[in-house]
Amino acid sequence: MKISWVTIITLWLFFFTSISWADDYVNLVQEGNKAFTDCEYKTAMEKYHAAETEIPESPELFYNIGGAAFKQGDYEQAVDNYTKALNTTDIAIEAQARYNLGNTYFRMGDYQNAITSYEKSLEINPEDLDAKYNLELARKMLKENTKPQQQEQQQQQNKQEQENQQDQQNKDQQENKQDQQNQDQQEKQQEKQQDQQNQDEQQQQKQQQQEKNEISKEDAERILNALRDDEQDIQKKIKRQKVAGNYSGKDW
Repeated sequence: MKISWVTIITLWLFFFTSISWADDYVNLVQEGNKAFTDCEYKTAMEKYHAAETEIPESPELFYNIGGAAFKQGDYEQAVDNYTKALNTTDIAIEAQARYNLGNTYFRMGDYQNAITSYEKSLEINPEDLDAKYNLELARKMLKENTKPQQQEQQQQQNKQEQENQQDQQNKDQQENKQDQQNQDQQEKQQEKQQDQQNQDEQQQQKQQQQEKNEISKEDAERILNALRDDEQDIQKKIKRQKVAGNYSGKDW
């Protein structure tokens, strides 16, 4: 989009032709105005500042200093001096100061303040075609710049939401992993305890079976004595049978 720079940077300089102040002051202002016209903006600024020592609160001088600062790209100083120039009873100076404030804000990319300045200038001078043109241009630029900013903000918001979601997923996965590890560890501990319990039960059963199969010394002796007694009885019976067998019953 091509911008009409002549319209954007229109500056009015006040030459103080009707002012009868000290000759030094008038000469400094006129020299500053001539330097400004010759595009020697640094020299113009020096002359205006020198004149400022004579009349430190002159709205007209603030206006011209703002113009020299604008031309040198020092927009902060331009805004400061144009704002000071508004402290005047001359509505023409106020209208042009607000107009050039709009131009300065426009150059700074501050389209909202530019719009406000142009609107206030038009309230004073509704017939200013340059102010009307620049106002519409500033509105258009604000609209065009707001959309990318909104898109960028939305993209940043989406990105942040995705990052937050990813962080939450990572956190959940970490927690699930930890829970699984705890569960696995608990299961292993339970298995270990169960194995130990089974071993203890098996050992106990084995011991009980072993104790069941074992015969005490007293029982063994008792059984042995019983066997001996039985054997003695058997021997006695055998002897008696032998004795009885030898007797025939006849008397030879």
